[in-house]
Amino acid sequence: MSVMNGLSVAVELAQTRRDAAAQVLAKARQQWISAQLQIDQLESYAQECTTRWAQQSLSCTPELMRHHYQFMARLDHAIGLQTGIVAEHGRNVEREAATLRVAELKLESLRQLMKQRERERQAELSRREQKMSDEQAAIQHRRRASAFSGGVR
Repeated sequence: MSVMNGLSVAVELAQTRRDAAAQVLAKARQQWISAQLQIDQLESYAQECTTRWAQQSLSCTPELMRHHYQFMARLDHAIGLQTGIVAEHGRNVEREAATLRVAELKLESLRQLMKQRERERQAELSRREQKMSDEQAAIQHRRRASAFSGGVR
């Protein structure tokens, strides 16, 4: 029975690890979503600025145009940086998903092992019960045979 207790402890530990991996994956996905939302906001803002600029550009001074183009260049740079951050979060999500898959496989293999051991234990109990039943039947048969042979003479 200590083997089953050991397997139960191993299953519980594997479940804890699997649950922790699932939480880490959920957090990684949330970070990826947040980073994607930020890039969407930056791109939307850049589009709004471009639209506004197109409407006002006819009456602007050269210096104002230069400032606008510098601002748009910095905004494009920020979008590029954020794109890298989104990609890094995406890779992190993939890594954590792989970690979760491994944890789930380990947990399932331990559960299968535990079921196999339980089937083996049940089979052993059945064999013992059958052996005891056979021995009881043999004893009863010998008693009857000896009582029959003793009474027939």
